[in-house]
Amino acid sequence: MVQRQSKDKKDTSYYGLLQHPNIDKVTFGNYQFNTWYGNAAYFSKNDHTMLGYQYSNKLATDPTLRKRKLEDANDVWLDNLYVCEYCFKYTDVEQEINAHSVVCSYKKTRPTVGRLVYYDDKYIIREVRGFQDRLFCQNLCLFAKLFLVDKSIYYNIDYFNFYIIYGYDSGTYKPMGFFSKEVLSYDNDNNLACICIFPPYQRLRLGSMMIEFSYELAKLTPGQLTSGPEYPLSPYGKISYLRYWSKKLARILHGLTDNDSITINQLSKQTGFRKEDVLFTLEYMKLIQYNPRGDTKLSLANLNDWCLKNNFDPSKELKMINRNCLAI
Repeated sequence: MVQRQSKDKKDTSYYGLLQHPNIDKVTFGNYQFNTWYGNAAYFSKNDHTMLGYQYSNKLATDPTLRKRKLEDANDVWLDNLYVCEYCFKYTDVEQEINAHSVVCSYKKTRPTVGRLVYYDDKYIIREVRGFQDRLFCQNLCLFAKLFLVDKSIYYNIDYFNFYIIYGYDSGTYKPMGFFSKEVLSYDNDNNLACICIFPPYQRLRLGSMMIEFSYELAKLTPGQLTSGPEYPLSPYGKISYLRYWSKKLARILHGLTDNDSITINQLSKQTGFRKEDVLFTLEYMKLIQYNPRGDTKLSLANLNDWCLKNNFDPSKELKMINRNCLAI
């Protein structure tokens, strides 16, 4: 049973944050998979046995529901959530999602939501502005929370843009993941707020592709010559970024000799990465050596060891985004 929070314990239910997954499985089109994290925002605050929209509909016909006491709920509040693979609307009734799928206005051979910003022979990326398509973006955020440990923005999405990657699957283009970017960020060098690749489409290197696109987008954004993701990074985000940063830096450093020198500032300008991200990655790769006087030296021997350990050939081109396919 879920224990009620004590008064001295911070209540995070408003933002949907839970310490455990509360939805067992998700049916997303032809796929069914487990959730990774909990999301209370799908449910009514007054009754964890009902999705929020269901509680509102019942409350309209039975106002006494508001006065009923909230009982303790099991760890799993819902066995299966059905989510539309095109617009992210949701229900716990299979017949309802089947009926919706027939008439969903977002179900098209090629997506039309938002505006086209990238198109190649495999993938499409579209920009959707939060204030222009609120319900779509809110439902997208609710769905993403099931796979992101620290996401807490669902409804106040007016100042975010969402970049959704579509790929061909079962006869149509379907959303496979996205990243969001705050339009009016306090830190002007943030090029990404959160990123999520949906479970059925992981291990396709889409995460790296979207990270690369975020840097290409930043190059076209005033004041973002060097940029990076919003901190703190989630555990999976940290792994993805370190993998991406490491490979990009390895390609540049591979051509250096022991007699060459390069600065963090130079690496930052060449890659578009923030200086602190460059330093963090070099330390992660164990390429920086310190002598007793506090001077630093780049270890090319450790670079070769890192490439061998990660089965990475730094002489191969890594570009996943074709700049000629940008539509911005």
